[in-house]
Amino acid sequence: MNPDQQDTRPPTHQLDPEAVVRELLDCGITHVITVPDYVMLSVYRALEAKPATHPQLIYTCTEDEAVTMAAGLHIGGARPMVMMQNQGLYASLNAVRAVGIDARLPLFMMIGQFGREYANLGRSRQESTRPLVRNCERILDALDIPYIACERPEDVGNVSKAYRLSQERQWPCATLIGTYTAWPGVPTSDGDGAGGAPDAAQVHDAKR
Repeated sequence: MNPDQQDTRPPTHQLDPEAVVRELLDCGITHVITVPDYVMLSVYRALEAKPATHPQLIYTCTEDEAVTMAAGLHIGGARPMVMMQNQGLYASLNAVRAVGIDARLPLFMMIGQFGREYANLGRSRQESTRPLVRNCERILDALDIPYIACERPEDVGNVSKAYRLSQERQWPCATLIGTYTAWPGVPTSDGDGAGGAPDAAQVHDAKR
């Protein structure tokens, strides 16, 4: 069966975009730099709705530009982050390597798992039929970049945990957004998920 035909029902345990924005505010994020990402589109709309009180949203043409702009803002004293899809990570690997690893800057990334099947939700991403999804974690592991999964409403605190980890280590760190963020009026929980602090199944911390 084609993976697109396995389960076409929309997920019911999506992240609340307002809760994600609150996490960014709690971290003191000043700028969100991005190539627009369909997975987190409702987060962009939440940021755009209150430009005076929310982090400044900056759109770029490529993920390379987003990563290098984040580096410049950090050097200038700001607290930036990058939002992109898994495809964007693949496209910007050299910039991520140069800025985050060679220069040892605290590059914080929220990465949307574009293309993930609904049938894979609640299961290991490594069981996804799509290389686009599976290889995202493998690439981060290969680069020794820690990441924390964020898939259910109860996981939203992992956004700030990943940001603070990048600051503590002065090293790249990512939050992997495993499903599309919700739109207003859409249920955000089906009540069957565990939550709270990330556990061993969520935190992937390569040894350096």
